[in-house]
Amino acid sequence: MTTHADRTMLPKLPDGFSRADYHIHTSVGDAVMTPTELVDYMEHRTDFSVMAVTDHDQIKGAVEAQQYAMDKKYRVQVIVGEEVSTANGHLIGLFMRERIKRSTGLIDTIKRIHGQGGICIVPHPLSYLTTSVGERSFRKVMEHRDEDVYFDAVELINPAIAGKVTGSKAKSLNDSYWKLPVTGGSDAHSLEGIGTAYTVFKGSTPEDFRKSIVDHTTTFGGSYWDFQQHWDLFVKKFKKFKIF
Repeated sequence: MTTHADRTMLPKLPDGFSRADYHIHTSVGDAVMTPTELVDYMEHRTDFSVMAVTDHDQIKGAVEAQQYAMDKKYRVQVIVGEEVSTANGHLIGLFMRERIKRSTGLIDTIKRIHGQGGICIVPHPLSYLTTSVGERSFRKVMEHRDEDVYFDAVELINPAIAGKVTGSKAKSLNDSYWKLPVTGGSDAHSLEGIGTAYTVFKGSTPEDFRKSIVDHTTTFGGSYWDFQQHWDLFVKKFKKFKIF
């Protein structure tokens, strides 16, 4: 199986830079690959040095993936993440130690992520095709007086149609107003989706990835899914969950 993230399919990076895909789901949540299948693929079929598992409203799959990579002494390093279904849109927390329950308020979610030493990335911003943080919520966070309430970065390429429909508007708002560090994440729910979007950062470790975000030095790459890729994932998920 050849996928977008195979070593031969992605552009070569400058010396000293690496790729991260921090927005990936597993079968512990609503995806079709297990945490171990995902980590094995990332190790043996890609040049990514950092990845994160971000299942919806849980960290069980991420913890499993991280422990598996450590036990196997793999090159790729796994960040424990969670895509939290806040009361005001999805928010990705990375470097998580405790899960946050769905429907927690956006401000409280941000505080809880930062309170456990994590970082907050806004996935598929403004999208009306999936639950997303909108302009009003962005403004509320940007103007909040609490020093712990802020977004660490914004995802400016999410390859699914939900990300594509508002990608250019999000980029324009980030350039003019938000001025947040930029990232790309695949939102992969199958192995074929990995690497369709990614973040480029200086270094090779999770802490290098975090530092690049803090320093506003990240860039992103990737491309949007076509109809066939959406359909293939749709079929895989329906078969996985025995809806056919």
